[in-house]
Amino acid sequence: MFLPGWLIALCTFPGVIVHEAAHRFFCDVTDTPVYDVAYFRPVANPAGYVVHGPPKSLRAALLISAGPLLINTILCSTLTLSVAYELIVFDAKLHDPVLIVLAWLGYSIGMHAFPSRQDAANFTAQVRAARGNGPTLALARGFAGLIGLANALRVVWFDAIYAVGVSLVVPLLLGAF
Repeated sequence: MFLPGWLIALCTFPGVIVHEAAHRFFCDVTDTPVYDVAYFRPVANPAGYVVHGPPKSLRAALLISAGPLLINTILCSTLTLSVAYELIVFDAKLHDPVLIVLAWLGYSIGMHAFPSRQDAANFTAQVRAARGNGPTLALARGFAGLIGLANALRVVWFDAIYAVGVSLVVPLLLGAF
C-alpha cells in the first residue's frame, strides 16, 4: 500500500521531532556546529532537518548519524512497554486512552529511528572519505550498509515493522510471552 511520505510524517510527527532532536543532541555532544534546525514542517519534504558543519571525526559523524536509531529505539521501547504488558500479560483491550496515546507515540517515534536517505547519503560519503582500518571505520562501514538497507526496505514498511519489533523486545526478554 502506498501512502505519501508527507502523510506518514504528519501522522507520526512525534517521531520526526525526536529524530531531529537526536541529531541535534549528538551535534552538541560532539561539538559539531549547527546552522539550522527544523524539528517538524508539516507537508514539507523533508519533514525535518538539522544542517550542521562537518563533524570533527568519523566517530562524531557516526554518533550524529546513529543518534536517532539509539534515542528513538529506546523511547519506542519505553513508551510501548506498558502497552505490550497490558495487551499480552493481562489480555487487555486497547480501550484505555492513555494506552492508545502511548502506543501512538511509541510507534511514531520508532518508525523514525533509522536515518533518512539524506542522512544515509551524507554518512556514506563521510565513510568513503575516511582513511585507515580501525574499529571505528569498520563499525561505520557496517552502519552505512545497515541504514542503506533499512532505507531500501521502507517500500515494504520496514520502519513500521521495526517499531513493532522494538515494542516486543523488552517484553520478550522479560518473559512476558
